[in-house]
Amino acid sequence: MDKIEDGVLHIRNVDILDGTPLLDIKPYVPEFDAPAEVLTGWLEKAREKVSSRKSDGRFK
Repeated sequence: MDKIEDGVLHIRNVDILDGTPLLDIKPYVPEFDAPAEVLTGWLEKAREKVSSRKSDGRFK
């Protein structure tokens, strides 16, 4: 967090769109936030291909 000013929380380096609301902010708690085993559903199969995929350029 950078600062709180007039009821506005100013933050940087968060993967969100500028101006969109943040609904739930919680502290990082290693006992709960670092599970030993994580299930990622459909992403598990796609994960192998991620490092070899390239952008198609539509978001430039």
